[in-house]
Amino acid sequence: MSVQPTALVFGHIELRLAERQLLVHGEPVALGSRGFDLLKALVGKRDRVVGKDELLDEVWPGLVVEENNLQVQISGLRRVLGARAISTVAGLGYRFTLAPGTVEPPRLPGVPPQPAAAQAKARVLVADDNRVNRLLLCRSLELMGHQVSSADNGRQALELLRRQPFELLLLDLAMPELDGFGLLQVRADDAELREVAVIVTSALGGVAPVARCIELGADDFLHKPVDPWLLKARVESSLARKQHRDLQSEALRRLTPGGPAEPSRLADACVLVARLHEPQRSQQTPTDLMELLNSWGTLMFDAIEGRAGEVAQFNGDGLLALFAEPRAAAQAGRDMLELVELFNGQRHAEGQAAIALGIGIARGELIAGSAATARRAAYACVGAPVLSAEQLALACARGGHGLLMDALTRSGLPADMGAAVVNLSPEWVAYRSIQGRA
Repeated sequence: MSVQPTALVFGHIELRLAERQLLVHGEPVALGSRGFDLLKALVGKRDRVVGKDELLDEVWPGLVVEENNLQVQISGLRRVLGARAISTVAGLGYRFTLAPGTVEPPRLPGVPPQPAAAQAKARVLVADDNRVNRLLLCRSLELMGHQVSSADNGRQALELLRRQPFELLLLDLAMPELDGFGLLQVRADDAELREVAVIVTSALGGVAPVARCIELGADDFLHKPVDPWLLKARVESSLARKQHRDLQSEALRRLTPGGPAEPSRLADACVLVARLHEPQRSQQTPTDLMELLNSWGTLMFDAIEGRAGEVAQFNGDGLLALFAEPRAAAQAGRDMLELVELFNGQRHAEGQAAIALGIGIARGELIAGSAATARRAAYACVGAPVLSAEQLALACARGGHGLLMDALTRSGLPADMGAAVVNLSPEWVAYRSIQGRA
């Protein structure tokens, strides 16, 4: 008779089954009972895709539970383990994707634990003319697991950036030959260099240098002497934002075969625009607001990607997604509303105000591609359905609706989706509910 293992290891993750405990980089991470059971089920069946119904039956045995409870738990696990630890297979279910392995070597003293969001090694360039500062920064980054190169002046840093691929640049401002401001200006005018994230490290005081760096496209600013814990947090945040931009670009390349640089005409696309309406936003601290937006974005991306959609634009409290057909767009909208309802339940239990979501869906022809100036580039979607979806999302806040769609989108939905619709105008209909699990 085979003996079941009491602990399972997947690189930086250790799942201790007997103690019902999860360790990430050796540090215990709190998981709710349902979250642990869900992770255990996915890990135990990691050789295949696990259907949603099967997971619901295993994690909530004998209970009638909506599918979006499962989506909330999946989103929570991804935030702990990393976005790629659990993949969504559209129409089939989920699969645990981390490969079995050994626990990573113990960290050196004084080095903060490495969270799941920043597991992969990044190629980092440190540009600083002060040798002591440069060596200490390089050492801190190497202890985090990154591949580090260095330059002692701006000109040398620019040459390295043009010869080698880097994900992140740590940039001092006061350097010979070419100072940090000059390098930022060159980067702003070069489309390839703009792909490199930049954290400025400087002893210059006052608001003016910080503002100037942000104007020139820097991602963050750290005052010297740099605190190692703060450095680690800012590096991980910058790399995570860059990874998100890269994943979004790749998703758009899949959606438009010519790639985002080449304009594409989509003859019949569904545009979904979602806006977060939060009446007490001004009463929140900046930290609380950013955490709210991060949580909301995590849930919305999961709902969209779970229905084979692609997020084309994301600006914190709003997003635009593209779908190939109306049913997927409507299902994603339903999932988003139900996730927000569950999220509000958690916020209410914590004494926090509820949030309101407005979604607009429109269908038609649009043109998608990159719109750029010398300093900025963005993926643009232009056409009547984009404007209609934006207007519908805004109208939700005024009319108290969760989701509005145009008549063309509604006409493409199958009858078995059971939509209750109310005519608002010749062009708009309200999508009140969809019965049954898709």
